[in-house]
Amino acid sequence: LKGSEAFVEAGRLTTIQLNLLGLAGVLAAGLLGGYLLALMTRVALEAFARVVRPRVTHAAGIAAAVAALLVSLVGTSGEAARSELSRPRGGSVPKVALVGVDGCDWERLMPLVEAGRLSTFERLLSEGSHGPLRSLEKLVSPRIWTTIATGKEPAKHGILDFVNAAGVPVNSTMRTAAPVWEIVSANGLTAGVIGWYVTWPVDPVNGFLVSDRMHSLLRGPVQIWQSLGGTPTNERIERFGAFEFDPGYDAYPASDKRYQQNRIVDEPLRWGYLRDHIYSEMAARLYPLYRPHFAAIYFRGVDFVEHFFWKYSDPGPFPDVTEEDEEAYGEVISRYYEYQDRLLERLLRGLGDDVNVILVSDHGFQARTDPPENRPQLTGMHDRTAVLIAAGPAFRKGVRIEDAAVEDVTPTVLAVMGLPVPEDMDGRVLTDIIEESHLRAHPLESIASYEPLLGGRRAEPTAGSTMDDSIREQLKSLGYIE
Repeated sequence: LKGSEAFVEAGRLTTIQLNLLGLAGVLAAGLLGGYLLALMTRVALEAFARVVRPRVTHAAGIAAAVAALLVSLVGTSGEAARSELSRPRGGSVPKVALVGVDGCDWERLMPLVEAGRLSTFERLLSEGSHGPLRSLEKLVSPRIWTTIATGKEPAKHGILDFVNAAGVPVNSTMRTAAPVWEIVSANGLTAGVIGWYVTWPVDPVNGFLVSDRMHSLLRGPVQIWQSLGGTPTNERIERFGAFEFDPGYDAYPASDKRYQQNRIVDEPLRWGYLRDHIYSEMAARLYPLYRPHFAAIYFRGVDFVEHFFWKYSDPGPFPDVTEEDEEAYGEVISRYYEYQDRLLERLLRGLGDDVNVILVSDHGFQARTDPPENRPQLTGMHDRTAVLIAAGPAFRKGVRIEDAAVEDVTPTVLAVMGLPVPEDMDGRVLTDIIEESHLRAHPLESIASYEPLLGGRRAEPTAGSTMDDSIREQLKSLGYIE
């Protein structure tokens, strides 16, 4: 089990003992908090009942309890909707869902679609427009995902690498440009963001925002819950291949193949699966509840498995891969794409049929035949060609997207929603993929910049958090930093 090491010194306690202690503490605090909340709610409702009908007070009490729970888990605020940009909007507002799948690669995706293994991707491809998305020259995920979310080059948005010059993992206080969810909120519309890269600490939004560090708090409890439910996490991750995970692999030398193979199951595969599972569960509950005008969610597991299981699915350039290795691990990447397809189907079901979906990746992948000596399993490396798929009522069907770049995503989101596109963004609106009828109903508008109006809400840069050591260790394990 992973997760607790970021917060405590283990001493002689095992990780499962630490997680059980943490779970007990959460339950105790929850019971106490629930009792106090119920007491306060009862007093409030008794006063409220004097002026409204009983059935209305019941609904109000439930809403208050749900709101209190959500506020304790994620950042929510109506403040952003009351900025200088807020204005009444007539008619229905086109909804957009921005779905990020880190590392999604055309060369991996299309053969699986053609084989009938990815029904949700196939539906989006057949119902919309798609094509290559040109990424940044420096293929570093946080800088690319922040460019996607802001429409601006890294020099403008301030997120340059996985860590800053002082070695602190990047966070939202280091961002110097407004992301699309702030712009949407400032225009009086609702936004719901889940797990997007570089969103901790959370920004005020008109809706909800779950930061990209929430999963770190939940990995341990989720694994305990899965075990109590009868299907332990180890059993779940074994379904991605034909291997048996050995939890005692630490007993082998680091140079032993058994250590190396079990480690990439225990870390990249487990991390990716749990992260995507946790945020998918949140999305399945929060999006139907809030029904935001703009939704954004980020999945990371595809990137993790392509980095470390590439050679087993593409053994040609790697003479050390045996037939047994290929049989055990050769399907991990393909099966993770299938898992991602199921998460995507569930997500779209929760968002509704009227949403315009923009699915993007930050880069593609290719084989790496010279992995670092201390990470011999790191056999997949980034490629600059990313994925862009756009489907929904606002998008044309069957159009091949050409010459699109990651900077173009946010300007296109704003245009589809009928919001002014700022002139200081580095991207352009991809008008070729938008229906003419939609453009007539929502003509393109421009604004010089949103930054003077939103810049006052920028938080003071922080030195970091208690989770930074754990994040650095994970980045080192993945080969992103030394």
